[in-house]
Amino acid sequence: MGVLLGDAHIVRRSSTGNSRLVYAQTAIAHKEYFNYVYSFFIPFCDKDYTPQSRLIRDNRTKKIYSAISFTTMQLPCFNEFRKMFYLLNVKRVPCNIYELLTPRGLAFWIMDDGSRHGDGLHISVYAFLTKMWTN
Repeated sequence: MGVLLGDAHIVRRSSTGNSRLVYAQTAIAHKEYFNYVYSFFIPFCDKDYTPQSRLIRDNRTKKIYSAISFTTMQLPCFNEFRKMFYLLNVKRVPCNIYELLTPRGLAFWIMDDGSRHGDGLHISVYAFLTKMWTN
């Protein structure tokens, strides 16, 4: 749950095909954390799969960032998560997130999208729509 609220997304190429999880980090400084997340998903990736590194240009700032990502195989297990988090191909927070999000999931979400804010914590959630729905 935490990585889906954070830096992961689920792709489904067709309505009859299976889904796959894609996870990316733009801060190579966080490569150790990236590798930790990847270690959970190795069984869902092709044998001998290697995460992909690439350079990304931010068109707004004109800065170039290095990024690293992995993609799982297309599998039925990811269809369930896609159904939970997407409506009309738009990623949303499930209405039952309070039941789904564990302390460990919250920790992953914070590691993906959290930052220190004074003496507190800030989690960036700007990409999500505020309207929730029921399944």
